Amino acid sequence: MKTLVGLALLAGLALPAVAAGSASAAPPSGVPANVSPPTISGSPQVGQSLTANPGSWTGKKPITFTYVWRSCDASGLPCADIAGATGAGYTLASADAGRAIRVVVTARNRLGQTPATSAATAPVGGVPNPPPPPSGGLHVAGNELRDAANNRVFLHGVNYSGAEYACIQGWGIFDGPSDDTMISAMRSWNSNVVHLGLNEDCILGINGVPAAYAGNNYMNAIVAYVNKLHAHGLYAEVSLMWAAPGTQQAKGHPAILDQDHSADALRAIANAFKADPETMIGLQSEPHDISWACWRAGGSSCSVGYPALGMQAALDAVRGTGATNVVTASGIDWANNLTQWLTYRPSDSLNQLAAEAHVYSFNTCGTTSCFDSQMAPVAASVPLVFGEIGEGSDACGATFTSAAMNWMEAHGSGYMAWVWNTWGTCLSLIDDWAGTPRGVYGSWVKAHYLSLP
Repeated sequence: MKTLVGLALLAGLALPAVAAGSASAAPPSGVPANVSPPTISGSPQVGQSLTANPGSWTGKKPITFTYVWRSCDASGLPCADIAGATGAGYTLASADAGRAIRVVVTARNRLGQTPATSAATAPVGGVPNPPPPPSGGLHVAGNELRDAANNRVFLHGVNYSGAEYACIQGWGIFDGPSDDTMISAMRSWNSNVVHLGLNEDCILGINGVPAAYAGNNYMNAIVAYVNKLHAHGLYAEVSLMWAAPGTQQAKGHPAILDQDHSADALRAIANAFKADPETMIGLQSEPHDISWACWRAGGSSCSVGYPALGMQAALDAVRGTGATNVVTASGIDWANNLTQWLTYRPSDSLNQLAAEAHVYSFNTCGTTSCFDSQMAPVAASVPLVFGEIGEGSDACGATFTSAAMNWMEAHGSGYMAWVWNTWGTCLSLIDDWAGTPRGVYGSWVKAHYLSLP
């Protein structure tokens, strides 16, 4: 926790961030010195363009300028770099609505360089006529999920693992069947949602994934399975789970998404499901070992060894396809920390964003008292789902699961138990694909689901 706080503070202090424009302290003779701070011209409205004026400078000529645009709270602090916004102009995106914008101008000559920061703009106005929220299916209303008839929806379902790893390991797409019979077994427990994690390389057909399990073959199989879920009366959540930058194969959870491939993968998911309002899209399954500033902004706010894609850019990639689906954004620390989710949450002009946490008995936030202090404030503002919930790997009971599910029923919008796979472990809900519950854990979850409306 101390490390994360430190990273967040360092991210906030990486560049000057003051209430008004700031000129830099006097540099050595000949190095660029700012006389009057940079300014921003243009209308602070989504869709409009802003232009940076570098201000007045002295120093040995010639002097060149570089620019970094920053997104700030409405008050002007704190700020985080906007990924890719490094030109003299910047066009305001839907993600900027309600945010103030600054620009940092760095003047350079052969003797050195000096940065200076503009004053913040007024909070950016939203799109005058934003697109309507989804119709005909699952949508966000305040802090609730609602169906097409505007009735409250409480999700209670399962995770089906395999689509994140089978393809990259070269032996399949799912780790088990994907037919109507196995889905009927899920439904027989009174499940109403299934959570699938996908693999970035398999979605895009890159980095050596066998063609049989990649690209269109992979996505067509995922879409066909989700359509079967809907036919049996189940919602779906499809999340980007495993990813990796460059030529690295996606063989695990990344600390944060990558700029190399993740936006393309999310666009592919969004394009596949944008006509399907019964499916939620998860931006990233389990961000970890990053600060909240990195989580939101990516780019220079992160120190992960590769160009990072933050949750704002990830959400923009989804919305840029025209997808109006409910989108989930998991917190940091393996999706178990939501302490600053509300402060750093991505801006969504559609207001169709839900928060996601993953909770197990071994997690740092794994008690109802922690849920009360860290997660209840989020659940009071937006829909909150436990995208994964389960016992510790060496605890085959149901003590934690029962307490966590009961808490969620009083506060949030649902949960998805881990895991509908026949692994033979304490985390397996089932012994076979017919849905025979495994041990105390599986038996309790089945009985509890059957007691729900």
